[in-house]
Amino acid sequence: MLYIQKGQENTLVLNINNNSRDTFTGYTLNFVHIMSKESKSYTVSKSNPAQYGQNIRYCEIVLPLDTDDLNYLGEYELNIYGDQTTNVFKGIAILQGTQESHPFTQYISPNEVNENYIYIQD
Repeated sequence: MLYIQKGQENTLVLNINNNSRDTFTGYTLNFVHIMSKESKSYTVSKSNPAQYGQNIRYCEIVLPLDTDDLNYLGEYELNIYGDQTTNVFKGIAILQGTQESHPFTQYISPNEVNENYIYIQD
């Protein structure tokens, strides 16, 4: 599980070198928010040292959330694709931080045994 911070540049340290090929020119990171199902993708070029660095054991991907942020806090399904076609990583990412606006009003059921969450967009 990866923890990332909202509104700032994050460096992800991943072991995707074993699952990837040297012929890949870049990676696409696809984030899907678990609750809202909103999807957002980021493209990383292997030739850009500001976005990607690697050694034999792991690689570092710089995720620019200070300029192109994810919308919702919480849990995201993360898939990383080599050259947009080959899935080399599948996992969970948790976005933490302060949300500027509250796009949803949260209602929590008083039934503690079977709580239900309903989100209504403002």
